[in-house]
Parts: sequence; structure tokens; C-alpha cells
Amino acid sequence: MKNNSSIFSAGTRVTRILFLFSFCFLSLYTYAINASKYAQEKTLTVKVQNKTVKEVLDYIEKNSEFIFFYYNKAIDTKRSVSMHVKDKTITTILDRLFEGTDVQYEIKDRQISLKKGSVQQRPQDKKQQKRKLTGKVVDEETNEPLVGVSIVAVEENRGIITGIDGSFSIEVYNNTKLQFSYIGYKKQILLIENQPILNVRMQPDNAMLNEVVVVGYGSQKKGNLTGSISSVKSEDLTVAPIATVSNSLAGRLPGLIATQSSGQPGSNSAALNIRGFGNALVIVDGIEASLDNIDANQIESVSILKDGAASIYGARAGNGVILVTTKRGINQKPIITLNSTFTWQGATSMLKPASAGQRAEMEREKHLQAGLPESSAPFTEEAVQKYYDGTDPLYPNTDWYKVLIRDWAPEQQHNISVRGGSEKIKYYGFFGYLNQQTMIKKNGGKYERFNFQSNVDAKILDNLTLQIDLGYTQEQRDYTTRDMSPGLNNMWQDYWNTLPYYPASLPDPNKVSYAYGAGTGGLHVSSNRELSGYSDTKNEDLRGTASLEYKFKAVKGLSLKIFESYRKVNMFGKTFTKPVQLYTYEPNSDTYTLAGTSGGNKATLSQSVVQESTFTQQYSLNYDNHFKDHHLTAMALLECIDYSSNTLLAGRKDFMTTAIDQMFAGSAVGMTNNGYASEMGRMSVVGRINYSYMDKYLLETILRADASAKFPPGKRWGYFPSVSLGWVISKEKFMSGIDFIDNLKLRLSYGQSGNDGVGNFQYLSGYSYGHAYLFGDESMQGISPTGLANPNLTWEKIKISNVGIDFSFFDRKLYGEMDAFYRERTGIPGNRLASLPSTFGAGLPPENLNSLNDRGFEIKLGTSGQWNELLYDISGNISWSRAKWKYLEEAELTDPDQARIYLKSGKWTDRVFGYVSDGLFTSQEEIMEAPHYEALNGNATLRPGDIRYKDLNDDGIINWKDQTDIGKGTTPHWMYGFNVALAYKGFDLSALFQGAFGYNQLVASNQLSTLLYEERWTSINNNSNALFARLGGSSSNSWQSDFASKKAGYLRLKVASLGYNLPKHLIEKCKLSNVRLYLSGTNLLTFNKLGKYGIDPEAPNVGCYYPQQRTISLGVNVSF
Repeated sequence: MKNNSSIFSAGTRVTRILFLFSFCFLSLYTYAINASKYAQEKTLTVKVQNKTVKEVLDYIEKNSEFIFFYYNKAIDTKRSVSMHVKDKTITTILDRLFEGTDVQYEIKDRQISLKKGSVQQRPQDKKQQKRKLTGKVVDEETNEPLVGVSIVAVEENRGIITGIDGSFSIEVYNNTKLQFSYIGYKKQILLIENQPILNVRMQPDNAMLNEVVVVGYGSQKKGNLTGSISSVKSEDLTVAPIATVSNSLAGRLPGLIATQSSGQPGSNSAALNIRGFGNALVIVDGIEASLDNIDANQIESVSILKDGAASIYGARAGNGVILVTTKRGINQKPIITLNSTFTWQGATSMLKPASAGQRAEMEREKHLQAGLPESSAPFTEEAVQKYYDGTDPLYPNTDWYKVLIRDWAPEQQHNISVRGGSEKIKYYGFFGYLNQQTMIKKNGGKYERFNFQSNVDAKILDNLTLQIDLGYTQEQRDYTTRDMSPGLNNMWQDYWNTLPYYPASLPDPNKVSYAYGAGTGGLHVSSNRELSGYSDTKNEDLRGTASLEYKFKAVKGLSLKIFESYRKVNMFGKTFTKPVQLYTYEPNSDTYTLAGTSGGNKATLSQSVVQESTFTQQYSLNYDNHFKDHHLTAMALLECIDYSSNTLLAGRKDFMTTAIDQMFAGSAVGMTNNGYASEMGRMSVVGRINYSYMDKYLLETILRADASAKFPPGKRWGYFPSVSLGWVISKEKFMSGIDFIDNLKLRLSYGQSGNDGVGNFQYLSGYSYGHAYLFGDESMQGISPTGLANPNLTWEKIKISNVGIDFSFFDRKLYGEMDAFYRERTGIPGNRLASLPSTFGAGLPPENLNSLNDRGFEIKLGTSGQWNELLYDISGNISWSRAKWKYLEEAELTDPDQARIYLKSGKWTDRVFGYVSDGLFTSQEEIMEAPHYEALNGNATLRPGDIRYKDLNDDGIINWKDQTDIGKGTTPHWMYGFNVALAYKGFDLSALFQGAFGYNQLVASNQLSTLLYEERWTSINNNSNALFARLGGSSSNSWQSDFASKKAGYLRLKVASLGYNLPKHLIEKCKLSNVRLYLSGTNLLTFNKLGKYGIDPEAPNVGCYYPQQRTISLGVNVSF
């Protein structure tokens, strides 16, 4: 049996990880100490024109071993400079670079510290005369003249604008500072000395426009996007350590619905739903993969394709696409980063079982209020009081929560990465480790994950590049034999069924106390892997890709790319169930009585092996070229994907001993085995053209053709086009005088995609094994048809239209985006309602019958800037979506009430029908005057404390006709998020608030909790507004109504982090470039509309579940 010791103990694997961290750190530390005299001997050549100080410093770092340390707010790194020095030492270069400024520098070996000092200005003749300065302003990339550029003399607050050819003429003093500004370009402040002519090259400058966003099969500048695409960077995902990437996305991207239904380690990911469409396709580095077995620290960016932009992925993209890009190497000296975090996780909200006295009182109350006789009551009044007193050893009061559940379970996460390279080869390596313990105090299981990533980019020739990526993830889930996932008949149901009337332990430590547990013996048995056995799974996910790109020299901009990927997933499962004998104890006679056995009489073992593989091939021809004001890119791609899987199952029982948990040790009598395999393929042809004129008028067209083997030969191909347009209004000449507008862009898109999410080969007739039949003396195996084949079954079609606008005002003091969409799905598979005689032997096949549509909108607003030394970025987003059936194959109903309640065509897909409650009955008189409850044959069984329903049609009868729309489904219609990021000197603070509303949640409690005890109706309080109806009440209390299905909504502090970067002058002595200490947390505060019911707002509406978790983390990040 595996030892499930604390993760903070000196375990072998953790020791090896820490040793690796220490070895890498000491190796680099030793290397750094050996540096000497480098600054005196190294010479450089620097030739730049109108470049920023930051660009010059970056150039020096890339072409030497120097590293600069400085505080961004103290050094004007955006100042534009021009200089030409050849074979000079670093001191000469820095003297020239910072001449006439207040910047001072200090060189220690290869490290250079920049800081603010006293201003050393050139003496100026105050009697000097103005002189004429002429010049021209052009775009740095296209060399085209810029019309209407604002040129201002800073000290005099006067200015001019450039003419139609970009030229200007202005009167200036020597040593005057001129500011050049233009919409969509980087501002420049230049010091004018004695030059008579000044030509200025302006750089496009808009953080949003220049940001590169990953799109389908490539990337684009955000300023050129025409589709509805949202993205988030690595620094946002890692602001706090979160075990699963899906949870770190919640609230950050407009249109993305993230709902976490469980807090179970290893199974606590959020379900991601784009615009309410359903589960989205996840692409990691070009291949379909899982999002939640990746470490967030590996990720460079995440993009979601929400509209026609997703059409480029065709059949798999009907619900949108999530694109994940991992980090890659960069052209600079290696940077090694270590990150270690220790976390404590506890339930956000968790009901506690009632005490022995409370439970006994409620059991007795429930019995009597059901009209059953006193003589058969489970507890007498005397016994109830003894449980409350707790003095009689025959009447124990065990607090199972305190015995079995820990308020804070430990978690730890460590990773190390290296990133660097040269012009010829770039590399990125990553290794990560995660360990999460469950809430169970003793042998309750854990989740471990190991991540490895290696990305290499090699420039073989000037026009030939090779990219090789290798990723590996290993997950180990060590659980109990009782399932922890949401539902019934799981470990959390044992939590409620374990009775407090029994002791947690017995005087004889070799015997286990019986505590009922609905046949499991109690949670102390089913949650203990050492006692009752274990259910372990090991998953291995290996991903390898190779990409070769050749750029044709004969045709400018033309390239050929070959991409091949192989993904292999191995899943090994092993469940070993051990029998446990359970005893009761009589202290007066000191005797033990065998009360039952959990897990059967003998141990059982089941094992499974599942192997899945995906082979992806992509061959693409790409073109990218500029023709003066025209920019054209095109892609033609062929993609082939092959899927295969193999499954093998085996089991034995009647083990003679629990000491050997191997298959051979079980009995061969009654052993089981099974296995199956499947194969599937998909071929696609993709074409895309992007065109822009002056980066002002934008066009993208996509056509994808998919072939799926799920359909008959004549129906296999589906064709999915899309087109999108963009108009950058802010670049129009009529906008040149509106200085406060940085960017303003209108987007329109329309696209089609498909869905082949049906069973395999339903166009073929199939059979399954049935009963055996006796023919004479011989037994023959019977078979039966699986159903009729449909040779016309084909693709479901999805069409989506989107209109959006992007904007940025006042140097991003206000920025945002808005989108509205409409989506229509047609040809959704369904079965006709026509009936066939039972003698036919088969049912009707699926057909492309049904249709529905979705609509919604998204808004994102933000502001960013600097106030003195405080940097800030504040943003918020909100989205709404809902779906409606256009047509659904259903029975024809002529009764208007039946049609209103049961027919769905033309109605919202997530309507919830039920009765409208009007409090609780408080007297028999109210019951006598109430409408007639038809299903109860009158009101004879109603009692005070039962739910009173409204007679909506005023016919004096409460029946199904009084049901109405009482709410919505469990998926929120409204999602919103609000993010604040602040930085002041060495401190950084971030907080993400996330919430949802427009959905319903069940609040009825069938569990005997302390909350139920305190908030139930009783004859003593006779509260008509009690949260819970009387115990043992009428069957009408369980009818679906707004008494149990409530309109829900919440706002929670999803993520908060406070960090501090140690001063450079302290860490540079240890040859470190950055050290950040941080305190963070998740789900720290929750404002829940239904909080009084004691449940988390993301809790599932089915059965019992592992509670959502609140976390508090301490961590350190070190770079060198």
C-alpha cells in the first residue's frame, strides 16, 4: 500500500526537484563570479537612427554579455536617439547615449546599473535668436509621408502640423525640445541642437495594434484583426498559482463562460463555454490537446476565436476555439527562472452535519410529522436529550467533520525554465511539478502532475527554419474506491450518511467502528485508502511536433511549411477494493458485535489500459508581401488527422489476502475481461486570404472543406466559408484633427462551420449480441440489429454573424471592444417521433432535423496609464448570451396549457417550468381555504409547514396547469469580470473579481445539516418564510417549484496577489536579475445571492460534490 504522507515531508521526488533547482542555481552563480575586466576590454559598434533608449539598451544586451538594471520610472527609456559609434567601449557608448540627461551609470563586471542623478545640462545663451528648422516626417515601415503630424515646442507650448507631403518648417531655439505626435504612432521628443534640417521616422505605436495575437494556423497583429478574438497573456494567467489553466481564465475574457463544479484535486477544472455554445475545441501549439494538464507557466498566450474566425477549424470549431501557445526561445543570453509556491486550500462553503442531538430530534420530528405512530419513532424524547447531554457513553456525539475533514489541505507547485538563444538557434525548456492533497485527513488521496516542455527553433539556412517541440505530462490520481465526482452514491454522500450516534474509534484499535454510511460503514471507512482500498489512475500525455519552413528566394514572400505532430495518451487504471469488518461496542459489558462488512467478503481488483493516439499532418503554402500601401497574405493548407484508441479491461475477485494487489492473486472463477478498439480519420483543405490597404481597410476570407468518415461516401465533405471586414476609422484623413482618438476600428464577420458529433458509421447497418437460443441440443448465439441505417445523414451546419468595434482614446486612458453576434444551427441530428410496430425490431435512425439559434453581446472597457510613480491598468468585461429552439421534433399538442409548458420550438432552450410558491402554511385554517391540490385528492394530507402554491389560472385547483416559467437553466446568461493591476516602485497588486447571474440553482436540502436544523419550519417557530419546509411533509413539497429552484447570481474575488520585487542593489550581489516574493489567493471572498443556503454559487445541481476551494499561497520567483 502506498504511503500517503504529507507533501511537506522530505519525500524522494521533492528532494530531487529541490536538488535540481539548487544545482542549476549554484552553477550559474559560480559562472557569474568568474567575470572580470569585461567592461574594459569589450568594444561595440552602435549605429541607430531615431531609436528609443530601450531599443539601444536591448541591442547592447543582445550583442554582448552586459545586463542592464534600472527602474522604468526613473529612466526615460522611450526617448528617441540617433548615434553612430564604432568599436568603442561601453563607457564611451553610455556617455554618448545619456549626454545631456540626468542618468548616471555604474558598471560591475557585466552588470550595469542605471539611476537618476543630478541634471547636467549644456549652458544655454538666453539671448540666442530663433532660427528656422525644416524637415519631413515619414512612416518608418513604409517610408510614406505622414500628413497632419502635430509638432510642439515643449517649453513654449506652441506648435504646427505637417503638410500634405509630410514636410514642416518651424522657428526654434537651439536646445529646444520638439514633441512629434500622430494618431497610431509612437510619440517622440527630440532635442534640437544646431542642425538646420531634421527628418523624422515615426514608428506605429499602439499596444493593442502592434500586439501579436495567435489565430488559426498562424498569427496576426491585433490591429489587423477583423474577427472577434480575445486573448490573454502569460503574466495574467500566472499572477496567482492556480492548478488548472481553465480556472485562471475565468472572468478575464469576454464571452467565455467558466464554471467550476468540483474542487477535487485532479478533477477541479472549469468547464469552458464560449458564448454559451458548448465545449470549445482546444488547440495547443497547433494540435488538439487538453488544456488542464498544462502548467500555466508554460503558456505564452491564450486566444479564443468566437465568431467566423473559428471557421478555419471547420467541423471541430462549431462551439468556438481556444488556442494555446507555449513559450519559445528568444535571441538573447539564457534566462533561468525558478518559481516555488506553497498553498493551503479549504472549502469556500461547506455544510456541516447536524450533531447527534440535532439529528435525533429531526429524525423523530420527521417520523411524527409524517403521521406515523409514536411507538415506532426512531428516538424517544429521553434518548434525544441524552444525545444532547453527551454524558452517557451509550449516547455518543461524534463530530465527523472534525474527525475526518481538514480545514486547510496542503498543495505545492515548483517549476524551472530556461529561455534564450542566438540568431541561429533559440530554445525554451520547462519542468514543473504539482502536488495537491485532498480534504480528507487520513489517507484520503492526492493528485500529482509532472510537466516537461522543450521548444527549439533552428535557422538551418537563411531561408530554411526547423522547429521541434516535445511535451510530456504525467498525472497521478490516487483516490479512494468511492467516487468523489458530483452525483449520487459517492464519497460525499457517505459524508451525510455517517451517523454521529456512533464513536469514531473503538477501544480495540484493530477493530473499525460501524457508523452506518448507507452500507459503506461510514466516511471514516470509504475515505481511508489504507482501510477500504484505492482507485489510482496514471495518465501519460506525450506530444511531439516538427515543423519545417522554406522561404522561396525566387518569389518574395512565398514559403512552404510542413508540420507533423504525434500525440500519444496512455491511461492506466487500477482499483483495489478491500473488505472491512465493522463493529459496534457495548461499554458496560465490554463486548463487540459484528454489525456488517464494507466492500464485500473478499477483495476485488479491476484494471484498465487505454491508449489513444492522434497523428496530424499539415502541408501549407504561404504568401506574405507588401505592395506600397497594399499588404497581402494568403495560405493554402492540407490537413490530415488520424485518431485511434485501444482499450483493455480485466478484473478478478475473491482475493485470499489484501497484502497482494496483483491480478494473479485473485480467483480465476468469475474473472472478467473485455476490450475494444476504434479508428477515425479527418481530411481538410483550408484556404485563407488577408488583404489590407494602408492598414486601414481590412479583408479576410476563409474556405475550409472537411471530410469525415462518420458519413456515407457521398456526404462526407462539408464546405465552410467565412468572410470578415475591418475599417480602421481612426486612420482616415478626416480623423487627423481629433487627437484624443488613438484607435477606432469597425469589424464585420460572417462564417460557417460544421459539426460531425454523431455516432460513428450510422449510415451502415449494425448488430449487437443478444440472448443465446437453443436449437435442438445446440446453443446458438443470438444477434439483434442496432437500428436502421440512414444513408442521407450528413453535417450539422452552423452559421454565425458578428459586428464589433475596437477603440482606444487618450493614449489608452480609455480602451475597449464591443461585439454582438447571432448564430444559427441547422441539421441537428434527431429521431422522428413516428412510431414503428414492436415486431419491426429496430428504431428509426437519426436525421438532420432540428435547429436552434443563439444571440448575445460582449463589452470590455479599460483604462491604463501612470500617475507619478504609480502604474495602473483597470479593465472590466460583461457578456450575455442565450439560445432558442427554432425547430425541435416533438409531439403536436392541442391543449394550450400543454403546448405552453411542454413544446419547445420557438422557445428559449433553458426554460425551467414549475410551481410558484407563496410561503408555507401556518395553520389548518389556511389549508382549508387553499385551492384544491388535485394530485393529493384534496388537501387532507397537507399540514402547517407544507409549501403553499399559487393558483395562477384562478380555477380553484392546483395542478400541472399552474406551472409557469420559474427561471433558467444552470448555465449563466450573464458573465462579468473586473480586473485591477497596480505597480508602485517595487510593489505590485492585482485583483480579479468575477461573477455571473441569469441562471438557477437548486437549494433544497435533503441532508440533515446544522443549517437545516436551524432554518426548518417547526410548530414552535411556525415561520411561513422558513428556508425549509417541515420535515416529513407532504409529497407536494418535492414538486419542482421556485421554492427549491432559485434565481442565482454571485460576485467573487477570484484572484488576488500582492508582490514585492527585491531592490536591484541587493540581489545583484548574488548575480540575480530579479527576485519577487508574493502572497496570493483565489476565491477569497464571495458575495452570493443564495449564500444563506450554505452552498457555493458554482455548485452542481446534482447530488453531493467535493466543495469548491479557497486558496492562500506564498511563493518566490527568482530569475538569473
